[in-house]
Amino acid sequence: MNTKYFKLIIVLVSFPVFFTGCELFGLDFQEPYEYDYDAGMPSNKVNMSTYDFIASRSDIFSLLHEAIIYTGLENEFRQPDVTYILPTDKALNSETETDLSYFQMHKLSYYDDESGQIVLYAPISMTAYPKDVVKEFLLYHIVKGKYTHSNLPAEPTWYDTFAAADTAKVNMYILKDRNPNIAFNNFNGHYKSEIKPRTSNLLSDEGSYIHVLDSWLDRPKKNQLTNK
Repeated sequence: MNTKYFKLIIVLVSFPVFFTGCELFGLDFQEPYEYDYDAGMPSNKVNMSTYDFIASRSDIFSLLHEAIIYTGLENEFRQPDVTYILPTDKALNSETETDLSYFQMHKLSYYDDESGQIVLYAPISMTAYPKDVVKEFLLYHIVKGKYTHSNLPAEPTWYDTFAAADTAKVNMYILKDRNPNIAFNNFNGHYKSEIKPRTSNLLSDEGSYIHVLDSWLDRPKKNQLTNK
């Protein structure tokens, strides 16, 4: 038999076996996805405003959504060309010591008449704090300008936020390890180092980037702004 035709027969016989083998060994075919030819990657659009995105995910943003309504900042989460850093419920109310949630690190107090002592407790809602404190917290998690994997530097860099204090800056850069990702507020003295997003590079309808964190960010002191 001609060698050329023999090879063709082998290929035709092996072809269905190959695809059957993929299924047998659990190598399922990749599902098709929407390809963004301008970005060169699967579409990262959430197809809604950042505020609507938060409201639609009550499973992870119920406390954040409540805080936004409490402070009347709904429109601040509909801005174009900014970077939203969204802390999840876990970032705010986790009770584990390793997570260092906002409620655990910002306990409130009351005077217990029976014991005659001051009792500390972790609240269950951001509405337990003064409205101006919560407002500054939310505005600190909105960075002026659009920043994501494609335009952040490899060196820690400070960026302005919408919070009022002169130290209200967020530190961001691309952390290059086995799985490169964005690092947030990785500076000496921050309560947690190398904070990475659970989801990043989402794009809202207004054209703002969204990064979702299971941690919250604490702003630096003046001396920490110069000491990376």
